[in-house]
Amino acid sequence: MPEKKSVVQRVKKTLRQRNRSSESNNTKKKTSKADGTEAPSKISRLKAAFTNRKRNPNTLTKSVSKENNTSRSSQSRETEPRSRMNSIMSSIDMEEDAEPFGQSTTDLLAEIKKEELKEQKEQNERKEKEKKDERKEDKKEEKKEKEERKEDKKEDKKEEKKEEKKEEKRDDRKEETKEEQTRDTKDDTVRYDDKVSAPKAPTKRSKVWLGMPAALNFFNNNKDIQKIRSEYEFLDSLVCNKTTEAFDANTVRNRQGSPKIYDDNRIKLNRPGHDDVNYINANFWHMIYQEQITLVYLMVPDKALKNTPTSLFKEESGEYQYVGKMFINNRRAEVSGDPKEYTIEILPEGNSDSVMCQVHHHALWEHLQQAPKTRPIIKMIHQFLTEKQIQNAGVCVVSLFGCGRACSFIGALYAINQLNNGIEPKICDIMRDMKQQRPSATESFAQYAGIYAVVLDYISRKRGSKKDPINKDINRFIDELCDITPASSPNKTKPVY
Repeated sequence: MPEKKSVVQRVKKTLRQRNRSSESNNTKKKTSKADGTEAPSKISRLKAAFTNRKRNPNTLTKSVSKENNTSRSSQSRETEPRSRMNSIMSSIDMEEDAEPFGQSTTDLLAEIKKEELKEQKEQNERKEKEKKDERKEDKKEEKKEKEERKEDKKEDKKEEKKEEKKEEKRDDRKEETKEEQTRDTKDDTVRYDDKVSAPKAPTKRSKVWLGMPAALNFFNNNKDIQKIRSEYEFLDSLVCNKTTEAFDANTVRNRQGSPKIYDDNRIKLNRPGHDDVNYINANFWHMIYQEQITLVYLMVPDKALKNTPTSLFKEESGEYQYVGKMFINNRRAEVSGDPKEYTIEILPEGNSDSVMCQVHHHALWEHLQQAPKTRPIIKMIHQFLTEKQIQNAGVCVVSLFGCGRACSFIGALYAINQLNNGIEPKICDIMRDMKQQRPSATESFAQYAGIYAVVLDYISRKRGSKKDPINKDINRFIDELCDITPASSPNKTKPVY
């Protein structure tokens, strides 16, 4: 079958047909005036001859030759114009496939409209197909993200298993060395002339964690989420009746949404020539230098640090910047682990004695959330409690508003320190005392539950193998605590304490 011609081709053909019809009418008038013959019937027969598709070329040439014979008999060759004959023959050659002249413009427009509708339908189908493809790609990306999360969890489990195996091997080696030492002390004796036996070599005893009984009591008394929620609601209902005049007088220097600062325990800056302005907000490094802080625990996400007008410090080693009149130099940067560790040099303008500050940056703890992983928090707490250099250092714990995440970290540190001294901690009492010094010390139930999760994970690690049935119960309860999402508690009526 012949291919169906497009709308543009059909329109061109119809225009050519109309032009030729007008030309034939003009030639008809001229010939009728010249010789007076019946031109209309002859031209109509020629139109029928070259516009009819169904007729073959043989019949078409016969009709043309017949018309030529009749014209020769009626008039001489000299009177008949050659231009008309040439135009007729060229029109026959050009319009072999032409459609009949009887086609109306309304039919043509209807066909054009059909073609346009068809093209529009195809475009809509293409758009729907593209949307489906985009949805499929989005689903694929979501699947990839889920798989990556699963792989991260698997890697964490593998690392924990490796650590457990290492600990078991160490314990086995210690037991073997103990047995060998006891055998050697029994068999190896030195005989003197007086038959006095030599003293036995002292045996090393494995250190028993002092906080084991207190840790077991802590878990048994706090393995109910509803009890922990009631404690948070009690803390959230408390209001401290203290003055905040400095905070209210420096609204321009306060961060938007920041909780108030009490007048009785705020740090006042020593600024020569600016005695009237001793407010700490927006003067972080001035406070670090004044108080001789050598250790900073920074609980702020990377995106929050980047949104500030000036960065807190340069992240790459060897880079420096000026914050006001303070020279801030990055002397060392280890960003492969969690937390990231930096050594920052702080030197005010006009001074020669700088302060070297160790900054531990945990960048994954989001606002109102609990820590996504307890291991980095435990690592920083263990470092603080065991290293003598850190115990004697000035320490500053920093979060975005200096309350929720910072106070949760301090609360977990204080509770773990009590466990190491054989004391069962009371998280509610610890956070109540802290709230007397800092408003909004507990910003959400998720943060408060996260304190319990950190302390219980520390207990589980100190107890040893996870195959222990008590450790299994502890880890199961930790998973329940980690699933808690941020939620605000009612605070309409708050009693004063």
